[in-house]
Amino acid sequence: MIRLRSTWKIAVVAGFAAFLSCNKNNDPDPEPVPADKGKYIVLTAESGQGAAGYYAAYDNLPSGNVDNIGGFSLQARAYGGFRHYKNWIFNRATLAGETGVVRYSLNAAGVLEQSGFIKCGTSAQHLVVNETTGFYFDADRGKTKIQKFNPTTMQRTGEIDLSSLVEKGNGISTNVFTGNQTIAAKDGKLFVNITYSREGGSGHNDNTRKYTLAVIDIATEKPEKTIAHSVVKNQGHSPSEYPAWTLGSDGSLYFVTTGWDYDTQNVMVPQKSRIFRIKAGETAFDEAWSLVPEDLGLPAGGLFWSIKVLNGKLYADLPQQAIELPGFGNLSTPFYDVYAIDPGTKNFTKVSGMPSTIFGHSTGNLELVDNELFIRVINADSGVNSYYKLNSNGTSASPAFAISRGGQAKGFSRLSGE
Repeated sequence: MIRLRSTWKIAVVAGFAAFLSCNKNNDPDPEPVPADKGKYIVLTAESGQGAAGYYAAYDNLPSGNVDNIGGFSLQARAYGGFRHYKNWIFNRATLAGETGVVRYSLNAAGVLEQSGFIKCGTSAQHLVVNETTGFYFDADRGKTKIQKFNPTTMQRTGEIDLSSLVEKGNGISTNVFTGNQTIAAKDGKLFVNITYSREGGSGHNDNTRKYTLAVIDIATEKPEKTIAHSVVKNQGHSPSEYPAWTLGSDGSLYFVTTGWDYDTQNVMVPQKSRIFRIKAGETAFDEAWSLVPEDLGLPAGGLFWSIKVLNGKLYADLPQQAIELPGFGNLSTPFYDVYAIDPGTKNFTKVSGMPSTIFGHSTGNLELVDNELFIRVINADSGVNSYYKLNSNGTSASPAFAISRGGQAKGFSRLSGE
């Protein structure tokens, strides 16, 4: 087998496990794949974070107990999830540990192998829009630029300079990053964060202003405007590979903020975690709508993380207790449950039929596969290391498959077979 050694590991604070590896599926609400096409991909890792793991491909939907260390697995290290587009898988490190945009494809033997690489000086946040259009962040090429690439040829094809949208003036930080937190797209527009980091900061969760997005027309590559949220400061947690956004079947772009915000002295000043959005057909934040844990009857200090939209319902996971900050001491406690939420009314139901799970880290706990919602359940107390599938009623789940060998479940998707 081939071993993938990842050299990038980012710790939030001492004692908090690093958010590692690769993004989740970039096809947030994929169309079902014909039964005779498209292998299923399961990723596992030997421990919660930072250990050896395995990609494996399956002809049929896994069921029962799954041994993920078979003859068709690709051995990996420090994985937490992955992003996929149609018949490709993308992540941010080569088998030799070099950082950049990496593409993996199935070879003739049905084993994933590296099939393209664009080297970056940083761990590249990236987005595939279609077969010929992709975008990524590489600070070495310019902190206020977005790089372009062709996902088919895996060649860099240019860049978009966003410096014209960066505000300047007294009291405004000049340590600005564009695209290190957020690169998302909908309705022909690209949305890229503009983060005014503290001086000497990394641009991750230390924005000194409100959360700001550049809006770019993809066809013309023209930066059009900026939008700023009235409350949110940062989106997701950018060192994590999980994107913390999803484009729903309702056409809205939903984002998550952890509220893990740091001030100019690099001291955490927690804000409310919330889900917020840009509605279908719009390019501005919907300031009249957001979700906080209290809206679901949960205590303040809870943390939204995994989100998906299916059949008009927003699915999100939330803990039953407040997260211990700034030490993150209880993030690996299995007290996360999944909720089905009506975005219009905010009515909600806790999904039943499964144990509680842990915080999703770089993996996230929700996957859309074959137009079905699969829920990652990791609960050492109950001996569960499985994916559950949402039942047709939309409010309960049943076991889909369990991991018997290969470590902890870390990602599940289906390639298109095209």
